[in-house]
Amino acid sequence: MPDFVVPDEARLRALGVDPEAVARTALAIAAAIRGDGKLLVFGNGGSAAEAQHFAAELVGRFERERAGLPAIALTTDTSALTAIANDYGFERVFARQVEALARRGDVVLAISTSGSSRNVLEGVDAARRAGATTIGLCGVPGCELCGRVDIAMPVPAGETASVQEAHIVVVHATCRAVEQLLFAAADSFATTPPGSVVSLADLLAMRDGWRAAGRVTVWTNGCFDILHAGHLSSLEAARSLGDLLVVGVNADDAVRRLKGEGRPLMPAAERAALLAALRPVDYVIVFEEDTPETILGRLRPDVHCKGADYVARVPQLMGI
Repeated sequence: MPDFVVPDEARLRALGVDPEAVARTALAIAAAIRGDGKLLVFGNGGSAAEAQHFAAELVGRFERERAGLPAIALTTDTSALTAIANDYGFERVFARQVEALARRGDVVLAISTSGSSRNVLEGVDAARRAGATTIGLCGVPGCELCGRVDIAMPVPAGETASVQEAHIVVVHATCRAVEQLLFAAADSFATTPPGSVVSLADLLAMRDGWRAAGRVTVWTNGCFDILHAGHLSSLEAARSLGDLLVVGVNADDAVRRLKGEGRPLMPAAERAALLAALRPVDYVIVFEEDTPETILGRLRPDVHCKGADYVARVPQLMGI
């Protein structure tokens, strides 16, 4: 059991809630925030109140004095809610807001005691289309909401009131874990937004959150000494294979060994910065070796994307 959930483990198990699901939820939210993303949360009635409670604990504070965290409850803007309901129907009140606000890398958390509220389900569907990680906090294990989200947190408490009481415990446990993940270290809070050149340590820390959230990580690499339109097409194709694209760039000495004297034409820092600025690329890392075997062995991406001439070497590079 991860350390950041241990304080609430016994309480969660007593309610029939899987602490591992809470841990995965906290990791997903922390990873989104580290990546310059946000949390969107919504529900109806008492679940709407809990959505606002959740967002308030993150934007304000839960137990720690720390920076505010980006969380939005989609239940508070009465003008938007009534306009959408009037123009598109009540089933669209959350989906329309999710379509407007959610981006890939965000987390969307839906709360429903029944797990079958139509507007909640449509909001989740919109979040999946947007590429956000979806989480369901519900009452009935195996409900429709459980089947539509990346991470399900059912609470088998029976009556609606009991489920809502348990949801408060889950929300508090998640807030406590998120604060622990983001602020336990003594150093100041910092995010690593997409479009950044990162170190291996930063990349591995983010990878833990991506894996917990079920995000598909794609890797590709090269010298990228003369960047051209073909590279952009390849990067766009690679990005389409998953949720995040990490690009490895050979360091200057490696390019010289691979391409000969007079190369690279641009230093590694400039090549990495150019790649990081491209729309399909999420993160860039510079590596010293001729091949990315060491990084691949530690990062273990879900997809390794290279040209056809590399097919025979992929098992070697992946260490299999």
